[in-house]
Amino acid sequence: MSDPLLDKMDALLKKHRQADTPVPSTHPVDSSSPPPLPDDAWLPVLTDVVALGDVEAATTPEPAPEPVPPAAAEPVVGGTDPEELLSELEPRLSALIQGAVTNEIRNSLDNALASLLAQLDVHVREIVREAVNEKLGK
Repeated sequence: MSDPLLDKMDALLKKHRQADTPVPSTHPVDSSSPPPLPDDAWLPVLTDVVALGDVEAATTPEPAPEPVPPAAAEPVVGGTDPEELLSELEPRLSALIQGAVTNEIRNSLDNALASLLAQLDVHVREIVREAVNEKLGK
């Protein structure tokens, strides 16, 4: 079973495919100049021609230098002791962590207080409404 809508769509696609097929040209193509862009082109087009030899030369991997194992007696980073490095990083890390924790606590506290304020408002309104009804009912 074939759907008539699908048949129409297929015929339309075939029609456009035939219209898009390039017509063979009788004049030679100049590969040094890029083809002209249509006036309504919105997508940029790469116009530089890359020779295959250039690509292979650029992708040849260079041998990696052999890693030198650090000696146990040598300092780890440019003349600094690991304990010195930790003592320098500790105040920075402490300030960063304190700032992040402070912001997180502030946001959580703001959310909790906003929720409690809304609940308190509802409860106070109920208490006032009951008190007014009690006074007016007597």
